[in-house]
Amino acid sequence: MGRLLAALIILLQILPDNARAQEQESISQVKYLMESCQFSQASTLAERILSKDSTQTDLLLLLGRALAAQFQYREAIVIIGEALKADSTNVLMLNELANVYRQSGDPGRAISTTRKMTELNPGNRYFRLQLANLYYAGDDFRLAAQVLLPLYRSDSSSFFIAKQLGNCFNELKRSDSAILFYRRALKIIPYDPYVTGKLANIYIREDFTAMALYLTETFLAQDSSNIAILKQNGYCYYLLIDFRQATTRFTQCLQLGDSSKFTMKYLGLSYYKQEKYDTAVPFFRSAFYSDTTDAEVCFYYGVSACRSLAVDTGLAYLNRTLRLLMPPGKFLSTLYTELAYVNTSKGEADTALFFLKKALEANPENNTLRFKIAYQYDFHLRMPFEGLPYYREFLKNASQEDHPGGNLPQQVSYTDYAKNRIGEIAGKRKR
Repeated sequence: MGRLLAALIILLQILPDNARAQEQESISQVKYLMESCQFSQASTLAERILSKDSTQTDLLLLLGRALAAQFQYREAIVIIGEALKADSTNVLMLNELANVYRQSGDPGRAISTTRKMTELNPGNRYFRLQLANLYYAGDDFRLAAQVLLPLYRSDSSSFFIAKQLGNCFNELKRSDSAILFYRRALKIIPYDPYVTGKLANIYIREDFTAMALYLTETFLAQDSSNIAILKQNGYCYYLLIDFRQATTRFTQCLQLGDSSKFTMKYLGLSYYKQEKYDTAVPFFRSAFYSDTTDAEVCFYYGVSACRSLAVDTGLAYLNRTLRLLMPPGKFLSTLYTELAYVNTSKGEADTALFFLKKALEANPENNTLRFKIAYQYDFHLRMPFEGLPYYREFLKNASQEDHPGGNLPQQVSYTDYAKNRIGEIAGKRKR
C-alpha cells in the first residue's frame, strides 16, 4: 500500500511538469513561426492553445503580434487588452499596444498609451523618444520639443535628439532655435547631408545666403557628388547674382543624372540672366514639360524663344502664360511689354499698342510705358497726334530713371526725344 501511494505522489508531480513542458514547447513553436514570418500559422496555433487555457499572457502577446502582422489591428488590440487585464502596468504589453495603435492609424490612443508608459518608467529614454516621435508624426511639434529638450539636457551627445529638435523648431518657424540645434547636430556628425540641407534652407529663407553658400561649399569639399547640396549651392550663387558659377553647379547636377524641374528651371534662369537665351530655351522647355502649370517658367520660356528668333514659339508661350494665371501687377506689366515687343517685331503694331496699354494699366508707376505708347502711335502707327498726350504725360512724370540713352534708333534719350516730338507735333497742328 505504501509503494502504491508513493507511485501516485510521483505521478502527480510528473504530470504538471509534463504539462508545463508541453506548454513551453507550444510557445516555442509559436515563437519559431513568428520568427519565420509564418504569422497565419502562428496565430492558428496560439488560438488552439489558448482555447484550453486563456490565461497565458505570453501567448496572448504573441497572438496579438501575429494578428497585427496580418493587419488585423482591431483583433490584435482586443487580444493584447486581454493580456493587460492580468497586469495593467506591464510596459512590454503597453509598448506592444501602442505600436498596434500607431500602425492602425490611431495616433491619439498610441500617444495616451505611450504617456502611460513614460509615467510608469520616467527614466526610460526609449519611451520618451517614442512619445516625441508620435507627437512629431502628428504635427504637434511644440509637445515633441517639450519631450525632447529634457532628454537633450541629460545627454547633449545624441545626434538624433539634436536633429529632431532642429526639425521641431524649424516647423514652428523658430529659426534661431532651429539653427542652434542643427549646428549642434553638425558638431556631432559634421557632414550629414540631411541636416546640412535643412540648415542651408533656413539660412536662405532668413536671407543669410552667404552663410548658406559657405555651409554648402564646406560640405561639397567633402562630397562633391551630393545632388541635393549641389542644387542648394547653385541656388545660393544664383541669389548672389553669380550666374556663371550657378550655371556650373546646375550643370554638375545634370551630369550626375538630375533632371528635376528645379535644376532645369534655375539652369535656364542662370543662362537667361547672362542673356544666353538660345542656350536657356531647352532647359525652360524641359522644366515646363515637367510642370505645365508653372506660369513663371512658361513666361521665361516664351521670352527666351522670342529673343532666340523663334518668335512664333515665344508668342505662343507668352500667350499661354496669360491663360495660366493672373500674375501680380509688375509681373503682368512685364509680360504685356514682352508681348508688345514681339508683336512689334512681327509688324503688328496695333496689337503691340494694345499690350502696351494693358502693361501701363497693370503698372501705372512705370512711366517709361507712357513713352513707349506715344512712340508706338508716333513711329509705328504714323498717328503722332494720338501719341502727343502720352509724350506730355511722360514728361510730366519723368524722373532721372526715365532718361536712358541709346534706347532709340535716333540714339537720344527718351526725355530729349519726347521734348523734340512734342514741339514738332504741336507745330504741325498749328499749321
